[in-house]
Amino acid sequence: MTASSKAPELLWTPKLAGKTPLDDYRRHVNRRFYLNLRTSRDLHRWSVDRPQEFWMDLYSHLGLVPRLPKHITKAYDDSVPMSSNPPFFPGLKLNYAENALFSNPDPSAIALVGIREGMDLADGEEVSWHDYRERVRLTASALRRSGIKQGDRVAALVATSIWAMVLFHASAAIGAIFTSISPELGLEGCVSRLQQVTPAILFADSDTVYKGKTVETSTKVKQILDRLQPQPQTYMVPVASNPTAFPHIDAFLAKANTSDPLTFCATKFSDPLMICYSSGTTGAPKCIVHQHGIILNLKKISAIHNSTTPADVILQYSSTSWVVFYVMCGYTACGAKTILYNGSPMYPDAKQLLRMVEKYKVTYFGTSPRYLLEVEMSKAIPKREFDLSSLRIVYTTGATLSPKQYHWFYSSAFPPHVHLCNTAGGTDTATSLVAADPCGPIHAGEMQIFALGMDVDVADPMTGDSILKIGEAGEMIVRKPFPSMPCYFWGDEGNKKYKESYFERFSNIDVWAQHDWMSCNPTTGGLIMHGRSDGVLNPSGIRFGSGEIYAIVEAAPLNSRISNSLCVGRRRPQDSDEEVFLFVVMSPPHRLTPQFRIDVKAAIRNALSARHVPKFVIEVPDIPVTINGKKIETAVKQVLGGKDVKPSNTVVNPHTIGYFSRFRDMESEPREAKL
Repeated sequence: MTASSKAPELLWTPKLAGKTPLDDYRRHVNRRFYLNLRTSRDLHRWSVDRPQEFWMDLYSHLGLVPRLPKHITKAYDDSVPMSSNPPFFPGLKLNYAENALFSNPDPSAIALVGIREGMDLADGEEVSWHDYRERVRLTASALRRSGIKQGDRVAALVATSIWAMVLFHASAAIGAIFTSISPELGLEGCVSRLQQVTPAILFADSDTVYKGKTVETSTKVKQILDRLQPQPQTYMVPVASNPTAFPHIDAFLAKANTSDPLTFCATKFSDPLMICYSSGTTGAPKCIVHQHGIILNLKKISAIHNSTTPADVILQYSSTSWVVFYVMCGYTACGAKTILYNGSPMYPDAKQLLRMVEKYKVTYFGTSPRYLLEVEMSKAIPKREFDLSSLRIVYTTGATLSPKQYHWFYSSAFPPHVHLCNTAGGTDTATSLVAADPCGPIHAGEMQIFALGMDVDVADPMTGDSILKIGEAGEMIVRKPFPSMPCYFWGDEGNKKYKESYFERFSNIDVWAQHDWMSCNPTTGGLIMHGRSDGVLNPSGIRFGSGEIYAIVEAAPLNSRISNSLCVGRRRPQDSDEEVFLFVVMSPPHRLTPQFRIDVKAAIRNALSARHVPKFVIEVPDIPVTINGKKIETAVKQVLGGKDVKPSNTVVNPHTIGYFSRFRDMESEPREAKL
């Protein structure tokens, strides 16, 4: 498949070109290394051609502590294969928390604002930088005096909140390994994670609050503990109730010595910081261990790509089960104020996050393409209904923004000055591979640039050769090491699963495979994501990504009737070719009529080609998604092909996957919708 080489519509040009932190860094590199880099892409190319100079210089430029010792002359040993995960800055002692807690020079400035669903927005709890550090100090003291030491696991079954931030940074300060799970995750999902990482101490919210419902968690916490050996010390964080089944977190804090100073364990750059979990849809989740050194990539993105300063106000919607929670934490390393929201972004309606943007004069709004689609389908016009004048950037991740969503954003929904950035990264990289360029234009449907230092390429799926410049879609890979590669997977003997996950896609080259399908527009240099590479559709040898179909059926005008969709291929053992299914969830009171099926296929044919039209367009009651809201394509594809799949605990609605087995033997579309 070849991406279009035409330039899509230009929708945004930077008003501050030449005056951004990315420009400042480019000029700094020019002065220091006697270069004449003129654009952000020039800077990126230098950063991956000269990785040793780049990572060494970036560390100093970002002001990380301690300063690099003079004996460190290389960022990493480039004679070590990438698949062997060469450590960065060997011998350097760096603590994540020490680099995140002192970035705002004004101790009385507000660091955190905690808001819970159902609260009046004016009642958010505000914590100054001074008080934030005090809370971390006392929590770190209480952890130490509870017997928690470096390398022990500290688990938090808590929602995005001030306590989540305090527990994470206090754990980092003492060298313990933090892991968080959103409290609405089901029992089996919690157990399958915590049994693997065996925490020494567990903190749990007393209640989950979501979509207008408040549910006590004490029964679930008891059930979790019954299945953990050894059982961790356990404390409850009060949310809406004050349960007595477990000690209150105040009893934990009472263990602190109020005279203990805030000190930081002398962890190595590559020492484990936290564990997050894969959203794989079958089998036990992989426990992905990230290092203290992720601060380098997190601050690179927040400070240089996204221009964050202490004057910024951050609203990044994320659950604590998602790596984006830790990405959000990275903005505190720039001294910004962070809004922490515990609740549903859709309650009481799709405008809730926009109300927060207005109330708190948010400058950076992090969300998902799905949320923006919900706002669009609600018929809201944000720029007319809310004061969005403070908003500087809207940062979306987790899925691809369709060209029509870009058009909607700029033509009718948000102020024209706002920088709309669609990015790509993942739980595995703990950073963006594709990032914002505040110095460059935005074209409809295209991401902007590869993140500095990330040697990302588009590889021919057969040979591994670069096909980036010719515009063909292929495997998204990274060709050189980066400092937020996971340390390892917890419990992975010999790093077997680690290497299987990232380094066995190609047998002839040693590269990191992201398992995404991507192309680059040769005319604009913009990047287009086509979906997961294991979900690439290939009917009659025509390869394309499901994202191309979603960009049509989940955009106007079809999204006035279609609320969700899933596009996968079916190839059974007896089939000589793959057949494409498009499953749609209709918005009540609409149903999939024969005429609307024709209209859907016509829209795809007109926007793409006749070869992209699915053979089957079928109405279904629901689409399976992970706890992070991502569509589950691979498992459904396996079911259609005849495999019985046992969903993992990361699937929000596991019963939906088995539903698709009824389509294994389908040879023609039903004449009318039947659910």
